[in-house]
Amino acid sequence: MTEMRTQIGEMRYNAAEEQFEALVTFHSDAGRVRVASTFKAPVTTQPDAAERVLVSRALALLDRPDTLQARTAPLPSERVRRPRDTVPRKAGLGWLSLFRAA
Repeated sequence: MTEMRTQIGEMRYNAAEEQFEALVTFHSDAGRVRVASTFKAPVTTQPDAAERVLVSRALALLDRPDTLQARTAPLPSERVRRPRDTVPRKAGLGWLSLFRAA
């Protein structure tokens, strides 16, 4: 099972629509997925409660094909590191022979 990290972007209150809006990012081994999320609520709603609802709604929208999403490949720092095949190095200055003239 893949572990997914969640990050919520800047949360805004849209007074014209009377709703909270945010861009929620899900980080996994396959990359990042950003989902736009909205939550209709009064401006007096506690920010942490609105944040929880925005994240849960974005998670519910994640598998729907008609949802506005942005997918990106994982960053090099987020990729799973695999050990390289270790080849024993030759001791001494033998590697200098690679630079000899033909």
